[in-house]
Formats: sequence, structure tokens, C-alpha cells
Amino acid sequence: MTTFRSLVVAAACSVSLAACTTTTQVANPCTGEAQPTERLFLQQIDHDSAIIKWRGEASAVCLGTSADALDRLVEATTEGTHKAAYVTDLAADTRYFYAVGAAASAPPEQQFSTAPLPGQPPADGNVHIWLLGDSGTQTEQFMGHYTHPGEAELVRQGFLKYNESQAGNEPLDLVLLLGDNAYLEGTDAQWQGAYFDVYPNIVRQVATWPTIGNHEMGAGLLNVCLFRPMPRCASGPIMMPIGGVSESTDPASYDSNGDGPDAGGLPYLDIFSLPSRGENGGVASGTEQYYAFDYGNVHVVSLDSQLSNRDDDQRAAMRAWLVDDLSANTQDWTIVIFHHPPYTKGENHDSDHEQAEIDMRETFAPVFEDYGVDVVYSGHAHNYERSWYLNGHYGTADTFDAAEHAELNAAGAPAIGRGDEGYQQVSPSSGADDRAVYTVAGSAGKADEHHPCEPGQRMGCTLPNWLQHPAHIPFDASIEGAQPNGLARRGSVVLDATATTLTSRFVDEHGQVLDWFVISK
Repeated sequence: MTTFRSLVVAAACSVSLAACTTTTQVANPCTGEAQPTERLFLQQIDHDSAIIKWRGEASAVCLGTSADALDRLVEATTEGTHKAAYVTDLAADTRYFYAVGAAASAPPEQQFSTAPLPGQPPADGNVHIWLLGDSGTQTEQFMGHYTHPGEAELVRQGFLKYNESQAGNEPLDLVLLLGDNAYLEGTDAQWQGAYFDVYPNIVRQVATWPTIGNHEMGAGLLNVCLFRPMPRCASGPIMMPIGGVSESTDPASYDSNGDGPDAGGLPYLDIFSLPSRGENGGVASGTEQYYAFDYGNVHVVSLDSQLSNRDDDQRAAMRAWLVDDLSANTQDWTIVIFHHPPYTKGENHDSDHEQAEIDMRETFAPVFEDYGVDVVYSGHAHNYERSWYLNGHYGTADTFDAAEHAELNAAGAPAIGRGDEGYQQVSPSSGADDRAVYTVAGSAGKADEHHPCEPGQRMGCTLPNWLQHPAHIPFDASIEGAQPNGLARRGSVVLDATATTLTSRFVDEHGQVLDWFVISK
């Protein structure tokens, strides 16, 4: 990598009482034209660095603090199928503009702000975060037909409406993906159609921080009789390659079509540049499958519930790393993301019966509570569910006892998390930072609907206890899509972190806030 700047080289001389100064101006390297890209997005924005990635013929980017006067050229390296410009020596909490190629000016959407200094909130006082779970349905097909066209775009428009009307158009600082953001097999083309084409301006302005879901891991063989019994099923299972059902623990086994591992490997790991060496704060994990980073006064951890979690040794290694990372964390707020939710009663996904969810609950929930994690977000189930402020529940739903496991209000009932029942980071009941809120936010691309199960059917239908996990808060039946303990509504989560409060909101496709809670220091 070679970096060029507009600079002045000065030489001073002194003879007797006279002085002379000679100045040489090096030409601005950003005098050409912008070049087209197939895909352009940002990675690893820190307080003094950023990564700009794209596909195309261009071999460099130009950037500067004025959109019409770019003056710094950074050459790119080739990483897999992408170009990547590693930009260093940036100023903290500062807006930069950039163009791909040696152009002197930047398009309006090509700009980003660096992070504040570690431990500090941004200049506006708030880290503004958008979380998207299971948004990848734009490319989902069945029998050659797209099944959810435009639904992710509706959720995007709902966020933008909310952000304009209720958040003063505050620029985003982070985009966190909760998995299943490219359907059905997580191919490179599906990532293009389901993510980069749906959020083109957003990914050019704010870094994407993802986690691995089951649909990122390609196809696996599944007995389709589990979905809907057919006469042919009487003769035995009917096995077909289906996207999202792989249970492999090896990313090199990625298989997009059931014919065996793809030569290019897991597209997720080719597309994204993730901080395995602790480049952005946090303890080095040694793998891009799970990682941590700091953004100002916020610490974010992305765990791998899809691959590493399915192997006993890998799961133990990830847990040990997590303990090390959280032990070293000093930021005001800690956010954890991964795909498989510890508590859910979704349509196809029940945390009492799916081993990935059971392992995440039994192995990692105690660590979250012992080491000060504030909020945990997952997807997988295509609905919204939000827990009470929990501690100590690691079993099945029928063992949940609100009096034992939830933070209680003055009346002895579970506290809702807002108004007079807002949560305190240090629990009044225990005197420790030992509770967390667990949120399922998997409806950024579609929402499940009520489909009662037919006799013998075990998948693809809503069981009688759909969205009735007792660890989750209840919802008013008058809300469209409300079930006893969840919302069957499309939407996303907006998370705001100041020096003293962490506020989480579920925003539906119309820009309405249907649930929120606050944790205060």
C-alpha cells in the first residue's frame, strides 16, 4: 500500500542577518475521474482508520474532508474478489468524503465519519446503531418465484421514516447484521441482490458488522416430509438440498447447491473484512467467524452460533475467548450479536428444541450475565420478541420463573424497562451488573403468519405456543400481529447509546415504534 498526500517540503537557510525559505508544492494526485464499481461498501471504521472495499477496475480511492477537494490518494490491495483500500492516519470523529479512482470530488452518498476516541461518545453524544435480522429475503425463491419481493425495502423505508421524523435524520454510526442477510444459500450473487442492492447508500456511509446465520452457510440435505407430509413420504424420507439447513462446523465445506463444497469457499468470509486480530479494540479472536470491536464508549461482540457453536471444542474456545474479551472491556455499554436466539417460540424455531439455541443459552448466557453484557440480539425466528431484564435462566421455557429470573418492579411484577420501570445497569436487587435483555429481531425481510399445523406436520407451521415464551414481555392484543409474547410484524431495531443511557426501539415498516426499553447507568 502506498499513500500520497498534498504536502509542503520546506528548506530554510540563514546567512548572516538574512533568511530565505524555499517551498516546493507536490501535485495533488486526485485530479482524474471517478471509476464505476460493481459493489462499494465500508468496513472497520475506527477512530483513526477505515477500509473502503469495492469491485471494479479502479486501483485506488481519493478522500478528504471536503467533498469538492479530495486531496489524498490511497492505493488498494486485492483481497479475494474485492479491492480494499486501507486508510490510516485519520482524525477521530471527523467526516470524510471519498471517490473510487483518482477523482477530485466525491458523490454525495460517499462519505463517512470516523469513530470517536475509545471510551468517548461521539460529538453529538450518541452512538446511533441499526440492527437487521433475516433481511435477506429479496433473493428468496420457491419453485422459481420470488416469495418476499420488496419486503426488506419496506423495512428500510420504515427505518428512514422513523429516522427523519423522530431521530432528526441522525447519521448511522454502525449497521449490525444478525444473520440470514442473503437467502437462500448466502451466495455472492444473493448478497448482492439482498444486501448491497437494497441498502446501497447506507453501506457507502457506515460500516457493516455482520454475524453468521444458517443461510450464510449454503445448502444441506433435508427431509422435506418434515415441512409437509406427502403421499410419497409413506415410502420414507425425501431428502433434498435446501438452503439454510447445513450443520457443518467447517466454513470450507460451504456448498451452494448440494453438489459438494464450492471452490471459492464461504462467500461471507470473502465479502467481509472482520477484525480477527483485535484491530478495532477488543481481544484478538484469531478468526473472522467471531470477533469484537470498540466504537467510542460501546463494545460490540459478534459470536458464531452457526459454525463454531456446533463443535464442542470450538464452542469451548469461543467461550474462553469471550471471557478474555469481556474481562478486558472497559466501555460504558456492551452489545452481543449472534444468529440463534437463546429464548424464542418462533414459527419454525423453538429454543427448547434446537440444539444451537440450547447451546448458546447454556454456554454463553451465564458469561453474559457474569461479565456485564447489557443487551443481546439475535434473528433466526421471523418475528420480534424481547425479554425481561434476565439473570439465571438457562433451562427450557417451562422452568422460567419471573420472580426468580426477572428484575421486578415495586409491586413485585417483572419490570417492563421504560418509564418508572426503566432498567438500571447495576441491578437494584443484586447490586451488580449481572442482567441482560435478550431480543429476537428476525423480521427485517419477512414476518411469520399464523398457520396452524396439520396432523403430522412439524415444520412450516405455527404451534399452539407460538410467540408465548414466558421470558419475553407481553404485548397488547390490539396491536396488529401481536401474540401473547411477541410481534409477528416486519421491522428492525434502532439502538442509541449515550454516556448514561442505552435505548432500544423496535421500528416497524411504517416507522412506528412498537416496543422500547432503556437501561441507565
